[in-house]
Formats: sequence, C-alpha cells, structure tokens
Amino acid sequence: MIRRWRPAAAVMALLMALVVVAGCAAIPDETPAQGIAAGDGGGKAAPVPDPPSGLAPADLVRAFLDANADSTSSYAAGRPYLTKAAQGRWQPASSITIIQNTYNTLPEQTKPDQAKVLLTAQIIGRLGSDFAFVPTSTPTTLTIELDKQDGQWRISSPPPGVFMTLDRFNEVYRQTRVYFLDPQKRVLVPDLRYIVAQPASGLPGRVIDRLLAGPSDAMQGAVTSALSPEAVLATGVTETGDGAVLVNLSHPGDTGSAGNVKLMIAQIVQSLAGVTNNRIRVEVEGAALSSERLDWRIGDLPAYDIGTSPGPDLTGLLVHDGRVKQLADGKPINGPAGNGSYTVLTAAQSIDGTELATISKPGANAELRVGGLTQAASVVDLTAGTLTRPTWVSADSATDPSNEVWTVADGSRVARVVKSADGTWVARSVNSNDLSQLGTITDLRLSRDGTRAAVIANSQLIVCAVVRTPNSDTVALRSPRPLLPDALTSVVGVDWLLQDQLVVATSSPESPIVQVAADGDPVFSRYNAANLTAPVTAVTAAPSRSVIVVDAGGMWTSSDSGSVWRVQGGVNVGRGSSAVPFYPG
Repeated sequence: MIRRWRPAAAVMALLMALVVVAGCAAIPDETPAQGIAAGDGGGKAAPVPDPPSGLAPADLVRAFLDANADSTSSYAAGRPYLTKAAQGRWQPASSITIIQNTYNTLPEQTKPDQAKVLLTAQIIGRLGSDFAFVPTSTPTTLTIELDKQDGQWRISSPPPGVFMTLDRFNEVYRQTRVYFLDPQKRVLVPDLRYIVAQPASGLPGRVIDRLLAGPSDAMQGAVTSALSPEAVLATGVTETGDGAVLVNLSHPGDTGSAGNVKLMIAQIVQSLAGVTNNRIRVEVEGAALSSERLDWRIGDLPAYDIGTSPGPDLTGLLVHDGRVKQLADGKPINGPAGNGSYTVLTAAQSIDGTELATISKPGANAELRVGGLTQAASVVDLTAGTLTRPTWVSADSATDPSNEVWTVADGSRVARVVKSADGTWVARSVNSNDLSQLGTITDLRLSRDGTRAAVIANSQLIVCAVVRTPNSDTVALRSPRPLLPDALTSVVGVDWLLQDQLVVATSSPESPIVQVAADGDPVFSRYNAANLTAPVTAVTAAPSRSVIVVDAGGMWTSSDSGSVWRVQGGVNVGRGSSAVPFYPG
C-alpha cells in the first residue's frame, strides 16, 4: 500500500526539532523539480501572508505548526510567525519530525510582552536526510518562547528543524517507490521515499533526484544501482513537445554493456511509473542512451522479478497434524514429510517449489531437514532447542533451484543453511549483532527478493536490511527498525505480501491482521476483523494471492483488507488448530 498524496481533514502540523541528533545531515529544500512544465521554477515567489492579527500565544504556535510545513522558498511560510531575530536563527532544513495529530499547547504569560507555550506531543517518526521515513515512538515536550513585536505575538526561540503532524505530513509529502537492484542485479527492488507533493508537474524530477542520490540509509549495502554514483542530470527532467518525459543524464556509468544500459533504463522507468503515465525518454548529453529505442514504457523492458513471486501452479502448503499437506485440498504431499515419517511442526517451500525445509522436535533438540519436496532429507548439523519457521532465499536464475534457507536457533542465533558442492546442506552464521538488544526472536521472514528481513522480537515487528559483503561469504542483518511500536505491540506472525509490504498477525482482537509498509509508514490498513476469533496464530501472504490466517475458529482467507474472511475451502483444520499454512518463500 503506497501512500498517495491526499489533503488532510484537519489543520495541525509542524514545528522545530528539539530532538535533532547532533551532526545529522541537513535536509535540502525541496524546491520545484527542474522544470517539467512552465511555472515550476523561476519567477518571483508569491508574497507570504502575515499571521492573522491578534492571535494568542497558543493559537500562534498551532498556526505556525501548520505554516512551517511548507518548504517552498526555504520555508518562507513559517518565517512571519517568528521575531525578526529568530528568523535568522531558525534552521528548518536541519530535520523534519512527525508527531501524532493530537497534541497539547499550554500557554503561560510570564510578562506583558513575553510568554511561553509548552508543546507536548508524541513523536512517531522523522524524515531522514535521504527522504526516507524513520519510525520511532518518543514523547516530547518543547518550550516555545514568544515576544510581542509591533503589538503581535511572535515566536522568539524556535529550535532547529520542523515538527509536523501526520495529517500535515500526508498533505505535504507523497510516498513513492524508487527502484534499485539486488546485489546480483537480477531483481528491481523498491526503496520507499517521500517527495514534496506539489507542484505535481515537478514530481518526475524529484523522483530522479532521489534515484541519483542512491539507496536510503536503511538499504545501504542491501541493494545496488546500474547507475554510477557520479551520474547527474545534464539538463533536468522536462516534458518534450511530443509528450515524453525526458531524463537527460551526464556520467551515467557503464554504457558499453547493453545489459547494464537496460538496467539503467529499467530503474528510471520503473521509478517514474508511480508519478507519470508518459513515455520515458532517456538520454546522455542529448543522445539516446540505448540504440534499441528512443522512448520506453515498463512493458518494453524485461520483468526483472526473478524469485519475487511463486508461480501460479504453486498454490501453497500446510502443516497440519504433523504432516505437510496441499493447501488446496488438504491431501498430504508425497514423501516422508507428508506420510508421517517425521512429525513436522512447521515448514517452508522454496520459491521455485522444488525444495522443502521442515522443523521437527523428536526430543530435546529441534531438527531442521532440507531437501527435495518429496524426498527424504538428512538432518542439518544445527544444534538448538528451538528453530523458527524456515525462510528461503530466491534462486539466482529462473531455472536454478534455491540453495539457501534461513532459520533462528534458540531465539537469538540467525543461521543460513547453504547447499554445498556435494549437495549437503551446511549451517553458517549470519551477523545479527544489531538485533541482540531487541529481545527473543520468534519469527524471521526474508523478502522474496532477498534484500530485507522481517523479524518478530519481543512481540514487536522489526525490518532489517540483508547485507552481503561482495566477494565474501559474510552476511549481516543491518539497520533494524521497529515498525509501528505503539500500534503493533503483540505481533505473532508476519509474511511478505509484496517486496515492500507486510501482512502482520497480532493477538489483538481489534486489529488481528494489518498490512504495513516496510518503512513503518504510520498510514496502514487494518483487515476486516469480522469472522475472526482471537487469537490469530498463523498468517501467510504472497503477491497476487489471498491472505490466509489460522485463528481459534479455523483457517480463513481474504483477498484484500476490505473483504470479509471466508473459510479456506478444501481444508478443515478444526477449532483451536496449530496448523501452519504457507506460500513458497
């Protein structure tokens, strides 16, 4: 669910960041992107109105929070609310902090011409210097000092930065997907970013600015780009006379390889697809980047989606009564996992459907077996009292089987199990030190493009980047970010619906199933709770598939968040079941 630009119903918003971390990079002004249509750029800026006359201190602060959200002309709209001296000291571009829509302003007049307003709010995130949302949950109290100037109250002590309410953030900024590549350059990977929504004609230019600036901080090391770090716009993003969007580059990188050129174009075209329906023309210093064609649409390019979605013939599996069964009809699969040779607690099918990883616990230790879907599999040498449900890394090509599967041992040790040259499966460690302070891990799901991991630790949902060191066997989980820590406090299950969208199961009767963005965007969808009986114990999701959950009443399916849950046909798992449904991945 990508956030669309939409105006807010209420007027509440921004103010300065007392919570600015020393040394953080400043956020540059988002001036209208280089000229897609007349009126986006130069010319004389419209005059900024003064605040309404006679505003009381608390009302002035609230009006300022609304006005200073507008970044046009170096946040000119907020400056008239400040004293002349404070206008020179205010540093709005240093940070942007998002607070809940409801906040308090308590005034205190200390002298006839001086006052203070105590602003109390709940911080829910900030916009980083990379224009990515950074979720957090922190109460804050700011003391805003005011002086009378020419008979009117004005703010004299603005801290650096901007505070804005969530409603105002949604009004001023628009979420968009900027596309990079997985380390093997097989798959386009979306990186969620935020750009100023108006003027709309400048959106393509702002998207290309974000693309050329590189991946967000949270995705550093997890993705790469076909475009060189030195790539810049030669003439800006404009609309041509025949209706194409022109992206004219300088120093784009390796243009001698036809494959790399196609990847460059794919990143640009896919990134712009969220903000324009026009044809995309990509040039280098005025000459076409590719000799193949002048203009591009998504349909003109390869899919670049290997392993990101199970094939249509793979309808999902189910662990029920210790056996792996077909999700469609409840029949056990062939082989030992389906005939009861070992009692299966949970399992995962590879994205290509050919392999199966199962967890059993015949004694004090859990056992992981990995092998062909219907074949006998040896126990992997991985000693642990508990192992989480396995999760697969996608294959390197559409014709190769998967050769890597992950699990978490004893709630803390993240392990990747890799197929060796002789066909055996060998456990190797994953550097998960960044997760060590977050609590016991009860679930870990890799995104099907392999660049992110969703982790449940201490009943909280956390998303990390999967960072693979080039020319090395070292893999690490980096940049862990708890998502919606106030709203999601009792998470019991998670799966990837899309590359950047998660479906989350909680023990909450009010919000048993929710869909959230991988960046923790506070705008999220609650699935209809009708027909579900708490607690929900399992969930599975995949692109173009219905979401399936297990609750106290049985197994249910829903095609989208607004639909009523229906009984999953063909399978009766009974009430209070410990069944575990799963799509490949």
